[in-house]
Amino acid sequence: MIRTILFDLDGTLIDSEPVGVQAIMDCTKEWGVPVTYEEASVVVGKKWEVAFDLLYERHVLPLPKQEASRLIVERFKQLHRAHPVIVPGVVDAIRSLSRVYNLALVTGSHRDDALWALRALDVEKDFRFVFGAEDYAYSKPAPDGFLAALAALKSHGGEALVFEDSVAGIASAKAAGCRVVAVECTNHFGHDQSGADFRIRDFHGVDAEWVKRNFA
Repeated sequence: MIRTILFDLDGTLIDSEPVGVQAIMDCTKEWGVPVTYEEASVVVGKKWEVAFDLLYERHVLPLPKQEASRLIVERFKQLHRAHPVIVPGVVDAIRSLSRVYNLALVTGSHRDDALWALRALDVEKDFRFVFGAEDYAYSKPAPDGFLAALAALKSHGGEALVFEDSVAGIASAKAAGCRVVAVECTNHFGHDQSGADFRIRDFHGVDAEWVKRNFA
């Protein structure tokens, strides 16, 4: 029986992952080091710090990693917060689910970005815990973030359902022993979502009864 529901943020609540890719491409182009769309997509599903490590493995940038990282994250925030794109149906789904289940958020984004997004959607009160990148050790696909959330909720993977979108996120949730629902409408990079237990186009129709019907 499902008692706990965990959400990813980017690509699950808000459609922000293409903006992260754009921020990397914009900044590296300004620095004279054009990065392809495919190379920039390393950000998807991972902590920023891991994405930057991968970026620096493949390119020589004219700035120290810490400074380049700061500038790219600033560009991402500017682009994203100016025009946030909410995944269809997710606000109503969260409000319905929170009346029945314990909810937590597990994201590779920083905590302040996660809290900003929840406030922008007016759903912060629906989540009992929020785990940002600084709150757990290893990035998805490692299970650390989801395991931390389950421990905080005094739950375990066998009674948890996770909403995710990326390959790394799905693998992370499965490694934590959870069942996983993949969100398809934000899969802009053609990720293989076959590791999920269930797929939805978006959150229209997802509520407590939907969970009980599909994950009894």
